[in-house]
Amino acid sequence: MKLNLGCGYNKIKGYVNVDKDAWCNPDVVADLEVSLPFEDRSVDEIVLSHVLEHLGQNTKVYLNIWKEFYRVMRNDGVILITVPHHTHDNFRHDPTHCRTITPLGIDMFSQKRNQETIKTGGQETTLGIQLGIDISVANVGYDFTPWFEKHIQGKPKDFAMSEMSKYNNTCFQVHIHAVAHKPPRL
Repeated sequence: MKLNLGCGYNKIKGYVNVDKDAWCNPDVVADLEVSLPFEDRSVDEIVLSHVLEHLGQNTKVYLNIWKEFYRVMRNDGVILITVPHHTHDNFRHDPTHCRTITPLGIDMFSQKRNQETIKTGGQETTLGIQLGIDISVANVGYDFTPWFEKHIQGKPKDFAMSEMSKYNNTCFQVHIHAVAHKPPRL
């Protein structure tokens, strides 16, 4: 099963399109901040396109959303996230955006990363261990603005990442590919 969560009017063929608002006529009406009406280990893929930054203004609610994602995912299930970049005006100007979403913030749900943090005496929050979930970031893509594309043209990726941290409005959205890691059923 594949889910398109928070679909609004952007339905995807071959997916179960889910939204809390019945007026957009989703396949399933569900509030992502409450629970997902799907069985444990029943989902192969979740798509969240410009949705996650609108959810979980309260941290406890946000963390419970991730617990629900993990609950319904199969082992090696994929979560495909697209969000506005947190330093772009598109993120800042929308009053319904309540949370910054970054690859590092999602990778804090990785138990492998959490174990490394513990081993090295790091300061990152070990969210995966604390919540009993294990979701890691597999890949990240950036959609750069045209002027920034020209600025970094022909330069190495490290240069682009360094420059992106210096300037606002360099990247308008981020694509995060995350994977759920689940132990075999007992």
